[in-house]
Amino acid sequence: MVKRPLLVITLMILGCNITFAQWLLNFGSASTLQPGQVAFISGTGSQLTFIQNPSSANFTPFLAHAGIRVGLFQNVDIGYRLCTVALPYSSVGPSLGAATDLKIRLTPANAPWQFSVIGGGGLSFVTVLDKSKTAWSPGAALVLTRSLSANTSITLNGRYTETYIVTAVGGGSQNYVKAIGGSIGLTHNMSEVLAIAPELGLFDLQGKITSASANGIGAQVGVVLKVNLNKALQK
Repeated sequence: MVKRPLLVITLMILGCNITFAQWLLNFGSASTLQPGQVAFISGTGSQLTFIQNPSSANFTPFLAHAGIRVGLFQNVDIGYRLCTVALPYSSVGPSLGAATDLKIRLTPANAPWQFSVIGGGGLSFVTVLDKSKTAWSPGAALVLTRSLSANTSITLNGRYTETYIVTAVGGGSQNYVKAIGGSIGLTHNMSEVLAIAPELGLFDLQGKITSASANGIGAQVGVVLKVNLNKALQK
């Protein structure tokens, strides 16, 4: 395996009152940044979940979101984002964490359809029955992007994530949620530096908390602004 030094990115994590939600949306296209390029995203959105047995509905009206991507090699970049854990249970309190992912583009840069694969994971801390617990969230995604015009593209995102509260009573095998689904998003370049990207997704949720099953469906909607740092510094 060829080892190369990677750029180490340190971000300060800001506390947020966010409940029962994790960004399952992609907020990005299948294209990758050129080596050395840096891009930031920041935005907000909301989540609605319908849980069965016992039946309940949870609505999170405000989900702050921030992230950074760095181009590593040709057709490969890495991302870091602030996120929370997808546990739609009344016994689990607000959570906040961070996730890192690697994106690999499998199509030529000039192909009309762009296709990439994403893999990564996150570490979060959640409150279960007023006690802090550690949660681990691996996941993967398939991303397909098509340009609609010179400044606008559409992206389809298929995503699967698993979240395990490994330090809860019973461990991760009895305290987890699995989410699978997809989303559709648009990216519109308002300039060479700034772009806006709204996205809508639907997901199936399957999980347990302290051995009790809690399954259902969830919907997320959000919008972010993207800033290409390299082009901004050239202005």
